[in-house]
Amino acid sequence: MSISSVSESFTLAQAKRLLEDFPYNGWQVAGAATGSYLAYKVIKLLKLWLINPKLSPLINLPGPESYGSIIWGNMAEVVKAPPLALHEEWFDKYGHTITFRGLFLAPRLSTKDPKALAHIINHCYEYPKPSEMRSMLSSIFGKGVLFAEGDDHRRQRKIMNPCFGLGRIRDLMPVFYDKAFELRDIWVRQVVEGGPGDREIDVLVWLTRTTLDVIGLAGFGYEFDTLANGEKNELVRAFMDLFSPNQDISILRLVLSFIPILDRIPTERERITAQSKAIVDRIGIQLVRDKRAAIVAASGGEGGVEKKTVEGQDLLSVLIKANMATDVNDSERMSEEEVMGQICTMLIAGHETTATSVTWLLYDLSRPQYQHIQTKLREELLTLTSERPTMEELNNLTYLDAVVRENLRYRTVVDSTIRCASKDDIIPVSTPYKDRKGVERMEIRIAAGELILVPIGSLGRDKAIWGEDAEEFNPERWLKGNTHPRSAEIPGVFSGILTFLGGPRSCIGYRFALMEMKVLIFALIRNLSFELPENPPRIERRSQIVTRPAIRQADGKFKNSMPLRVKLVPSD
Repeated sequence: MSISSVSESFTLAQAKRLLEDFPYNGWQVAGAATGSYLAYKVIKLLKLWLINPKLSPLINLPGPESYGSIIWGNMAEVVKAPPLALHEEWFDKYGHTITFRGLFLAPRLSTKDPKALAHIINHCYEYPKPSEMRSMLSSIFGKGVLFAEGDDHRRQRKIMNPCFGLGRIRDLMPVFYDKAFELRDIWVRQVVEGGPGDREIDVLVWLTRTTLDVIGLAGFGYEFDTLANGEKNELVRAFMDLFSPNQDISILRLVLSFIPILDRIPTERERITAQSKAIVDRIGIQLVRDKRAAIVAASGGEGGVEKKTVEGQDLLSVLIKANMATDVNDSERMSEEEVMGQICTMLIAGHETTATSVTWLLYDLSRPQYQHIQTKLREELLTLTSERPTMEELNNLTYLDAVVRENLRYRTVVDSTIRCASKDDIIPVSTPYKDRKGVERMEIRIAAGELILVPIGSLGRDKAIWGEDAEEFNPERWLKGNTHPRSAEIPGVFSGILTFLGGPRSCIGYRFALMEMKVLIFALIRNLSFELPENPPRIERRSQIVTRPAIRQADGKFKNSMPLRVKLVPSD
């Protein structure tokens, strides 16, 4: 019998049944069970290592000739390189659709073919996140909408949808403006107190505090007050630890994730993550308890509530009311663990991504070659006489809209994501490729269990889609009409880019993020101008869930930072 057939026929459940008729004592049970489980995992690994790579349909795809080491594959060099840097080299050399080797030489697919990505993203429940990725996500975000798959994801999404409608975002505009103006006033004060000229400010630090305050009020009706208290706030310190640029992905951790028993081995990264997550959980639990009690009290009794019950316009209030509504079946309600998962998701993803996006935008507008874009943007923003334009008025500013779209294309804060084929499949492509035998192909064959890296950042800078200036920050591309028709093939929920993904798993909060970004830009660019420091440090892109700017310090460690020169815009 082959290793492959043994691994298919010998399951963990069968290993347990083998013990049922065995005369044993307690220690024998433990030893036999552990031995059976380890034998099962060894067989699985042998199949993964020795059988799958040779039988995989992906091995005929073009890609790097060097497979790295037997254990690491190409992953060691992928992790050590800047985000997607190695994939860009491979795409340039081998084409839009490639294969490389993961752990134990398992072939992995990576493609930036729009038709192939549309197939994967629009059939998202057939291409879920791999279990190793879900385990990592649950350790940080909990078991919310980012973690859930299949029916659980549909159920959670259905309850959460009312939280992020256009009407709800419109109601939250005052919160966006309040915090954007508070940040503006802090920077104005720092510039004035610094004397004539400009003042160097770490914009990343302040934008992160601002967006955390926004999600506190808009998300939970709670004032974190981090703009005023800064690092004195334990939540801010927890996020600083969680997103530390020195928390690199460990190759060993990637290997251990394949073996659940060994995956429990603690590391310094896991310890820091657990401590930070415990703080987020504790604050989140208290927020949920307080909000639920207020909603029940407003409804006049215990148990379910009517959706029309008025108690808070924040996202958490809407979520809890929707989950407790009398017209929702018990089987459709979210559990306490799932509700907590949404809280952690909103707390972490709801502020880090926006803060990082606006930080990168201010950096690009500060670069000498793009200063004219900052000037043109400011001129448009100053055409509005209102200090607090409506959502519609902001959306009607065509150049602001173009700048935001270009920022999301040019600076993806989540560079890639991973999916796993749940069954054997044939993926269509729009651009033919030649396999290793020189045969032209119009499809990709993939086997169940094989992984796909979706290169979001690479797609945003693909010259075949965006033209020869794809590597340039150019908002004008969005004002010239449909000059990049192939971008329409990209299955993104917003503007032909994959920043917010697409299909049923598109970012549920993308409208929230867009309006928050526009309000921040409106408040800051109208009143302040930004330039690079006279001796700018080298800014590196470091990926810790999101790709943030970082500076290497004298001791070799990295610090998340974006120092810019800020000065007042002269008033007429």
